[in-house]
Amino acid sequence: MPQARSTFPWKQINDALFSTPIYELSFTKNRDVVVFPKKRRIRAPPSLRSLAFSNCGFRQILLNLTYVTTLKIDWNQLGNYLANNTYMMTKTSRLEFISLSNNSIYNLYSQIFNDQPHLKVIDLSHNFLKHVDFGLLKMVNLEMLNLTNNSIKFFSDNSMKNIDSIIKYNTKIKINLSGNILRCVCSLLPYLKWMINIREHFVHFNQYKCVLENGSLSISNSFEDIILHLQTDCVNHFHLVVGVSFSLIGFITILISALIYRHRWKLRFLFYTAKLRYSSHNNMDDRGQYVYDAFISYSDEIRTFVTKDCIDNLERDGHFKLCIHHRDFLPGAAINDNITQAIQRSRKTICIITRSFIESYYCMFELNMARMESIHRKKDKSLIFLVFYDQLQPEELPLVLYEIIQKKSYIEYPNDVHGNFIFWEKIKDAINV
Repeated sequence: MPQARSTFPWKQINDALFSTPIYELSFTKNRDVVVFPKKRRIRAPPSLRSLAFSNCGFRQILLNLTYVTTLKIDWNQLGNYLANNTYMMTKTSRLEFISLSNNSIYNLYSQIFNDQPHLKVIDLSHNFLKHVDFGLLKMVNLEMLNLTNNSIKFFSDNSMKNIDSIIKYNTKIKINLSGNILRCVCSLLPYLKWMINIREHFVHFNQYKCVLENGSLSISNSFEDIILHLQTDCVNHFHLVVGVSFSLIGFITILISALIYRHRWKLRFLFYTAKLRYSSHNNMDDRGQYVYDAFISYSDEIRTFVTKDCIDNLERDGHFKLCIHHRDFLPGAAINDNITQAIQRSRKTICIITRSFIESYYCMFELNMARMESIHRKKDKSLIFLVFYDQLQPEELPLVLYEIIQKKSYIEYPNDVHGNFIFWEKIKDAINV
C-alpha cells in the first residue's frame, strides 16, 4: 500500500536549528513522502549559508532566506508553479547561486529574480525553456546563466533586448547554450548575426549545433562558420527570390496587358455603356423601338455626300431616320459618349469607308464600338453594313476591317447613274433587314 505524503516539517527543523551555528543544510531524495507547506513563508537560521532541497518532488516552494548564498532546489516539479510565482519572498536577499535545473520549467515568472541583486550563477539547465523572457536587468553581478539542455531554438526579439540590456551594465556575464539545438535558417538570420556580435558572452560558442534549412543537423563545421555560410546562401537565395518575383510580376503584367489590349474595345464598350446607364434610363424610346434607323459613320472629307446624297435618298425618298454626327450629336457632351449613344439608339450602323476613315481615330472608334454592339445584341448580328466609297486594296485595310468584310456583306459606291439607283436600293434593303 503506497505511503501517504506528509508535509515537510520545515518549521520544526528551523526551530531546532535556529540558535545553532549551522552553515550548510541539505535535504535530498524525499520525493515520495513529503510536500512543501502551502502558502507559508519559511525563514532559515541566520547562520545558514547553503540550503538544498534536491529531488524532493516539491510542486511549490516559498522561502525567506536573508543570509543564504547558495540555494539548490533542483530535481523537483516546480515548472507550473514558477511560471507564475517566485521561490523566495525576501527583499534583502544575499543569494549568489541558485539551481533550478531539472524542474520541467517551460516559462519563468518575469520578476522571479527581482530583489536578488547579488546573484552570480543561475542554473536553469535541463528544462524546457524556449526563450529568455524573464527579467535580468538588475543582475549586475551575474557571471553565469546556465541554459544547457533546454528547448531554445532561437532568440526572440524580446529575448535579445533582455540580454542586451544586462550586457550593457554587466560585461562579465556568460551564457551557456550547450545542448540546445538552434535553428540556422534564413528567416532567423538576424538573431544569428546578433549571436556573432556578442559571441564572447556565449560559453563554447563554436560547439553549438543547429538544424539547417534542409532539416539536417550541423555536425562538422563550427557554429560561426555555419552562420557565415548561411549568410552567403541567404543573400544568394534572396537575390534568386527577388529575381523570380520580379520575373513573375513582369510575366503577369505582360499577360494582363496583352489581355487588356486584346479585349480593349470590349472593355471600352462596357465602360461607355455603363457610363451611359447612369445618364439615361435606357437606349430605346417608350414604344420599345430604336430612335434611329441607321447611324452613318464617315470622315469629314465626304460630308457633302452624306448631307446631300444620303439624306436625299435615305431620309426623303426612303423615309428612314438617320443619325448624322454633325447634325444629331448632343452639343457639350463628350464625343465618345455621343458615339456610343448614337450606335445603341440605331438599328444599324453604316460605315462609309475611305482612306481618311481608316486614318481617323474617331471613325475607327465608331467602327469598333459598332462591332462590340453587334456582339452585345445577340439577336442582331447584321448591325454593321460597310460601304466602300474609295477603291481600296486588301493590304490597305486594317485587320479588324478585313475580318468584318470576310464575315459580313458590303457594297461599293459605283458613282454612275444606273449603278447609283441599285446602290441606294441595296442600302435601303440592308437597313430594313
